[in-house]
Amino acid sequence: MNQTQTIKKNTRVELYDWIRVIATIFVVIGHAAYLKIVTANGGINYILPSQLSPTYNGFLLSSFRFLAIWVYTFHMPLFFFLSGAVLGLKPIGQLFSFIKSKTHRLIIPYLLVALFFMFPIKYLGNFYTYSGLSKAIISFFTGFGGSDEGHLWFLIALFWCLIIFVCITKILDKLHSNHPIIILFICIIVSQFSIRYITFSFLQISTSLYYIQWLALGYLFESCRRRYTIPYSYSILISIFIILIYLLAYRIISPHYNISIIAGIIFSIALSVVLSPLFQLIKNKYSMHYNNFIKRLFDIYLFHDPLEYIIIRIFLNKNLLSTSIGCYAYLFMRTIGIILLSIMIGNIIEYVLKRISSHFSKTKKLITDIN
Repeated sequence: MNQTQTIKKNTRVELYDWIRVIATIFVVIGHAAYLKIVTANGGINYILPSQLSPTYNGFLLSSFRFLAIWVYTFHMPLFFFLSGAVLGLKPIGQLFSFIKSKTHRLIIPYLLVALFFMFPIKYLGNFYTYSGLSKAIISFFTGFGGSDEGHLWFLIALFWCLIIFVCITKILDKLHSNHPIIILFICIIVSQFSIRYITFSFLQISTSLYYIQWLALGYLFESCRRRYTIPYSYSILISIFIILIYLLAYRIISPHYNISIIAGIIFSIALSVVLSPLFQLIKNKYSMHYNNFIKRLFDIYLFHDPLEYIIIRIFLNKNLLSTSIGCYAYLFMRTIGIILLSIMIGNIIEYVLKRISSHFSKTKKLITDIN
């Protein structure tokens, strides 16, 4: 089976759906182990109970925490890589239309989810005091007083990277030099320049542009994917090799950040191909649930992280980690439970929006008929 050539609706590549699934699971795992996070206006710093169950430091939970530390080194660059690959599937079109599309897709959720979900839920999760919450909201909308974008920083960072990236490609188009390798080289320069010389932090532009190099790498990958396939046997060997390397030399590789990211991206692509028969099986047998899950991947990203603080607060304040069952339930809720809750929230919001849209459509039709 040629996994990399399975295309739907002309431009949809199933390989990228599979990578999105893995990347989303990785980001949930990466956010599912922390007990301490400190920001300019809030944070948590939970201490494990003295009567902690041995299960918490047993093989399963310890292995999971190691996995969380590993995927955290590359899970966000992986999203930028994937965004670049998807961007390369079809012509970009006019710049104004592109900016309008990405504003609707990224900036509106960035603002609405922050104001109506992230800040209230994190407040309930003891992340903010009342005064800290007000300061965090002010800094969120002004860009001053500390960074309080939380996990939503990715949306604004991706927005900046996409806009600058498209501007670069448009300029190179006019110069007839728009080869993906040239674009990647320029984006690496932009990335390094932003780290060293861009000091203003309004809407995180100074830190956002670091990731443009990974977006450009994904764009280059898509141009190569069209010409080459990824053999299934090679994907298995690559996945096993990278896992073994990390198990044997994790302390050596981890400090080398870019190497860790590239290895993680390669691993994610290979793992997507390895798991492709499973994805196809689930799709064929449970098509409706599979399609809904793919549809809700963005919702999982939007809603999962604030829910983590609620889970931590409940389990630590109620001393539920003193038993083995409590430890297993804690692991379940911070991973699968969070995913299910995020999907449920996404479905509810979609249902409510459809009802509101339907109501306005009926009202508009009624007014038209009267007139």
